Amino acid sequence: MSSPQPPNPHEQADFRRLWGGSVVSQLGSAVGMVALPIVAVLVVEASAFQVALLAALTAITTALLAFPMGRHVEFRRKRPMMIATDIVRFAALASIPIAAAGHALTFTHLCVVAVVNATCLIAFTAASQAHLKALVSAERLIEANSRLESTRWLSITVGPSAAGALIGLLSAVGALVVDAVSFLFSALAIRTLRTPEPDPPVREAGASRRAELFAGWRFAWGHPTLRRILISWVTFAGASSMAASVSAVFYLRDLRFESWQYGLLMGVPSLGGFIGARFAPRLVARLGAVSALWWASMLRGPWYFLIPAAVPGTAGLLMCGFGFGMVLLFAGAANSTMVSYRQLETPDELMARVATLWSFATTATQPLFILLGGLVATWADARTAMFAAAGLMCGAALLLPRGGGVTGRWR
Repeated sequence: MSSPQPPNPHEQADFRRLWGGSVVSQLGSAVGMVALPIVAVLVVEASAFQVALLAALTAITTALLAFPMGRHVEFRRKRPMMIATDIVRFAALASIPIAAAGHALTFTHLCVVAVVNATCLIAFTAASQAHLKALVSAERLIEANSRLESTRWLSITVGPSAAGALIGLLSAVGALVVDAVSFLFSALAIRTLRTPEPDPPVREAGASRRAELFAGWRFAWGHPTLRRILISWVTFAGASSMAASVSAVFYLRDLRFESWQYGLLMGVPSLGGFIGARFAPRLVARLGAVSALWWASMLRGPWYFLIPAAVPGTAGLLMCGFGFGMVLLFAGAANSTMVSYRQLETPDELMARVATLWSFATTATQPLFILLGGLVATWADARTAMFAAAGLMCGAALLLPRGGGVTGRWR
């Protein structure tokens, strides 16, 4: 654990700037996630395999670069790293409409942009989590993460609708301009922070590259509570991916929902995640972080059983929407609590590497769960696969400890 921080007179104002930049960039990213595949299909005329490859490049990049990028970020100042990655993402995305205007846009160009964006996202996430711990006092960390997590859920809810409107108004290429500019807003917000950034950690004398690469893994795996939280998180995230891989078939074919109903189910329940994230500080104040994480996780999974139990019609649509919304409500609370606890338990010199460990573990295991969902749906049906995913979600909570950790309300 690091020593207590001195009072920071700029803390609240600086966090508001950081949060505002995060709101703009995350909404921009949500727009880009919708616009980029449309550009691939309509402008570049990519095949179905190429579109799938474009989507897979983010996961492949994360799996390959998470550990090296965590090591790279760890020993450098975080604020310049965050600004640099925002500017690089702006330039990468801005190159697409420029190339399109000159009729020079290719599928290879889109792949390069996808890899650059994924690399920058790894670096930005690692740097931002380490930076937040230095910027915000321990007492306010759960509130800060709650706001950032709620912003993420809000972007999931609002982003696709905003993307559709922007694409209708500006075209998919024009919408990517909005996505690019959003990263400039984020960089500007970070640039205006007034709190001096602490010096980065110093490398251990004589430490090998291998030791530096896997130091975050060794710490998290050797920490009895973080190890169980990591395994539980990977299981829940994998179960969510397993369900998502067959949900379209289940909703559209088995329950015979209309396309607009499917769209509602993909967006509106995310408001539950927003509410849960904002509720997390109260839950931690009442129960402590580890107990709050346990209860939120225990209450998260059972609601998913409402979805495969649904039947065609309005009642089934309401069951799916309500069940998914409640899952996301408790997931939002659990995620905010988990990130805050992990930040407080992790030594400052390992913050970036532990953050990238979470990204790597999630990315590397999700394809296995997706494959499992496809196999179960093939052997049985999509409904059975959804029931199996709900069972895994509930099982993930049983892997968590009920108490322990740092002192005070975080216990």
